[in-house]
Amino acid sequence: MELAHRQGLKVTGLDAAASEGFLVSRGADHFLARGQTPTAGGFDGVLDAARLGPDALAAVRDGDAYAGLWPGQEPGPERGIRVDALSVRADGALLTELSRLADEGVLLARVARTYPLHAAAEAHALLAEGGLPGRIVLVP
Repeated sequence: MELAHRQGLKVTGLDAAASEGFLVSRGADHFLARGQTPTAGGFDGVLDAARLGPDALAAVRDGDAYAGLWPGQEPGPERGIRVDALSVRADGALLTELSRLADEGVLLARVARTYPLHAAAEAHALLAEGGLPGRIVLVP
């Protein structure tokens, strides 16, 4: 969200109502609480970080773009919408830039819980339940 906002894109965040302040502080220009229906065809593009699939695709204007975070789980293309999934690739220069932005506080990792490494199974079980407001961090 922070990167899109820094590039001048208008960003709408969708999350639990309690997350509105956090998302706005990280660059969301608009906010929709979970359960609110985004305007059908109202967005130039959607980055689906919540596995909404067809519901997120419905919010994209005809001929624009949808991207998911789980390759192979994105919905099929329709209405001329480009459908893709982001994937990890090695890019040292980009990682250096992202690290710099994190050090400057521009990028913020949203951490839901921290676990010691020996509790990885417990952390994984919580992750599998879903609905976390952030990521799980394992520390040695």
